[in-house]
Amino acid sequence: MATRRKQRQERQEEDGMDEGMEMETENPIEMLKEDHQAVQDLFSRFEEADNRSRQRIADEALMMLEIHAKLEEDVVYPAIREGVGDDEMIDEALEEHHVATMLIKELHKMKPKDERYAAKFKVLSEMVRHHIEEEENETFPQAEKADIDWSEVGREATKMREKLMRKMGGGQQRKKAA
Repeated sequence: MATRRKQRQERQEEDGMDEGMEMETENPIEMLKEDHQAVQDLFSRFEEADNRSRQRIADEALMMLEIHAKLEEDVVYPAIREGVGDDEMIDEALEEHHVATMLIKELHKMKPKDERYAAKFKVLSEMVRHHIEEEENETFPQAEKADIDWSEVGREATKMREKLMRKMGGGQQRKKAA
């Protein structure tokens, strides 16, 4: 989990906010960039880890990718599609998500000691790194210039992230891993 987001959650917990209370709304582009950095860090840690550690690292990376993709697909991309008007750019991003989702499903069925697990995870990481580069260098700069209500998109994304993390058990896992 990104450090800034973790610190904000810890402050809210200290202030007595429970799961039913809404977290502070984030800038959705910054939230996604923080996710990008966190998952890239996990990819690097996976490459250097032994087989015992790889399972935990991979599980965390896959969960982060699933949550991140859902936020983009359901909240952020529709806003960008409407605000920027570049259907081809968003369609390509969605197809990259589709391929990543297929790899994630296959990885969920495997163990790190399986014959092609490390190779499959490496392909996923390379593809995601390419996707991140396109988003941060092309998609996000165009989106930031567009007439998009980022505070509303941020509220929707924050609410969805909270729901997905509770559903996937990520709130506890990510705290322990961070």
